Amino acid sequence: MTTTEATPPTKPLSAETKPLHYRYSVLITAIGRFFRGFVPFAAVIVFNAIVQMVLIWIFDPLPGWNAPFIITTLISFIVLLWAFHAINVTALAVATGKTTLGVVAKSGKNWLAFSLWSVAVYVLVLIGMIVNTWLPLVVLAILAFVPMAAADGKRNPIVTNFKVIGERWLRYVITAIILGALLVFSTLMSAINGFFIGGSLGSRIVWLFWGVTAAWYLCALALIYRSTNTGAEAEQSLSTKTID
Repeated sequence: MTTTEATPPTKPLSAETKPLHYRYSVLITAIGRFFRGFVPFAAVIVFNAIVQMVLIWIFDPLPGWNAPFIITTLISFIVLLWAFHAINVTALAVATGKTTLGVVAKSGKNWLAFSLWSVAVYVLVLIGMIVNTWLPLVVLAILAFVPMAAADGKRNPIVTNFKVIGERWLRYVITAIILGALLVFSTLMSAINGFFIGGSLGSRIVWLFWGVTAAWYLCALALIYRSTNTGAEAEQSLSTKTID
């Protein structure tokens, strides 16, 4: 007589039992992930900085409704969106593995959706700046994973954003507070740089600094994102067991 042992249905792992992609500190682990993807990160950051500086050098625009300023702003914003997307893609990849510059360069299929969602968040931040000085930080904290979810190809980045925060809410709150303080400090340092250094050298320092800071920041977010069921990669889904 043959007996068959039924395998109980496997439940999705909770946020508490799911294997983590970071150790004691998300931010410290993110430094290691940054160097894991150093080549793609460096290439994107340097390319964006060069484009931004060349635009200023060629057009030397004055703010206003004039052709040089409009052209410079448009090109600058498009390149900045491309760089932001590339850094998001790289951060997602190095959170759980490795990637190359070639892979990042070919990962533009979600670029349009990513750009639209990123612009929407940017507009909300601008509105927040008009209402209150600290409101932009609140907007960024609440919607931090929206661009990343869009870069990851999620159909509804808003829903994904809040699910990710819900699964790792304590870790995210701690990380967001530290990053918020660093963001305020970095903004102050950028203003000081513009006042005391300025010019082409000051511009290079600012773009490179914010590029590296953004890459590290997004590596931290990607570690939290990939450490949730909602943000986990498809190939990391649970496999079923078969008992003979």
